[in-house]
Amino acid sequence: MTALNPLFDINQLTTEQQTKFHTVYNELKTNHTSYLQYKLNLQLQTKMDNEEEENEWSYELHRHLRARKWNIAHTIKSIRDMIQWRIDNHVDSILEHLPTSLRMDHLRRIVPSANHGYTKAHRPLYIEKSGQMHVDKILNWFTTEELLQCHIYWLEFNCQLARQRSRQVGKHVETFAMISDLNGCKPEIRKVLHLFKQFLYIDDTYYPERLGQMFVVNPPLIFPALWNLVKHWLDPVTKAKIIVIKKGPETSTSLLQYIDFDQLPHEYGGSCPSCPTSPGCIPVYDWSKDTADDKRDEQ
Repeated sequence: MTALNPLFDINQLTTEQQTKFHTVYNELKTNHTSYLQYKLNLQLQTKMDNEEEENEWSYELHRHLRARKWNIAHTIKSIRDMIQWRIDNHVDSILEHLPTSLRMDHLRRIVPSANHGYTKAHRPLYIEKSGQMHVDKILNWFTTEELLQCHIYWLEFNCQLARQRSRQVGKHVETFAMISDLNGCKPEIRKVLHLFKQFLYIDDTYYPERLGQMFVVNPPLIFPALWNLVKHWLDPVTKAKIIVIKKGPETSTSLLQYIDFDQLPHEYGGSCPSCPTSPGCIPVYDWSKDTADDKRDEQ
């Protein structure tokens, strides 16, 4: 195992929690062994380290126990369901699945977004200009299944970044953060809320305790109506992690409480020096160029 990869410390748990952890661990030993063999048989480009996998497994159990309020039966069922779901949906090989990777590149044009540094707590930071998404293109160019696969890809990628960050800083990082910029949001965004509900189900069921913080910035006038629709789908713990920031100077002031100056794009009050596209760190695709190209092709 990499020297800087921090080991799971069971002593952080209370005596009662340790007992429950051991009960779940022992009950799922066979499932875990079979699952490791399954992953080994995939022969992925990224080679498995058995010691590291064992350490990550302990963190996985801890996350599920917390999410299931330390209920042993619910936790065991939750993890068994998760393992089967990952196998059925080929989740462990999704980051090496070229069609999904290419689809993600296409989706980033439709929904301007990028992973962008880390928060002060070392959480990988993802920024999405949700208000500038092209709703009709999403619905016309992708099937629901393709969009769900893209969401799983995104989750796996951020989990991978968190694991890498743990090695870099010598401190366990298991959550990620997100900025959702709603500037320019139009009422038609309601057309994709059903997708958001399905994404939430995947998050809560198979990736519990992975979201660290979500910052909603530049909320439009229609935001209260949207929030009234969405908030009922959220677990209270998840809802508490969502911070809505009003437009104006408060945006940068609030974000800088959680994110260092050099990790934020200029447009949010930061001074990012590392992006090749800086100061416009989150690229917005110019669709008029496509239209012009199409017209030339027609001629």
